[in-house]
Amino acid sequence: MSPTADSTKKKPITIFVVIHDDVPESTRKNLHADYFQPLISELESFTERKVYVIFGRLAPYSNFDYKNENEQITSSRWENMCVSYLEKRLAEGFIIDRPTKVLLVTNEDMNNRIAGIARVHPPLFTGISAIASLTGYNYAAHEIGHLLGARHEDSEIQYNGWWCETYMTPKPGGITSNCYLFSPANRQNIKNYLASID
Repeated sequence: MSPTADSTKKKPITIFVVIHDDVPESTRKNLHADYFQPLISELESFTERKVYVIFGRLAPYSNFDYKNENEQITSSRWENMCVSYLEKRLAEGFIIDRPTKVLLVTNEDMNNRIAGIARVHPPLFTGISAIASLTGYNYAAHEIGHLLGARHEDSEIQYNGWWCETYMTPKPGGITSNCYLFSPANRQNIKNYLASID
């Protein structure tokens, strides 16, 4: 997509992806292509913004203890750590501006109920931090979607030759496939959030 005069003024979406130490090297090699390129293409297609995904491994963030039966406490602890993480990135010369997000990707689920969680706050129900397991190809995009204002209730089942689920489907699985898209309603939710911070 070539930038328009209007899109060059819009703030890019920056996603810092912290790769947990438990993610094997074989998975790390294809992390961008398998888990993030479809999300980048989708976001850039309707937001008219560049999307930057920056991968890193830095202790103590990359060895964060994410496995916990109380995912809300874990999410709160991770959000607190993300504040210092972004301060380090700022000191290294990165521009930290909204909409900058931090996502911890893990090899395993948080517990036997939760594969990922985003820390969001009213009124827009967006935030800066999330955790996503790599046990499903759409989990990282799902949690980033939450950080950008997308909601479960606006997800859809679509048909593209086979039934597929959009990114925000709350319990993906079964015989449906992944659409690797946000629903029209969630695209609008994301655009509304981004417009609110420009």
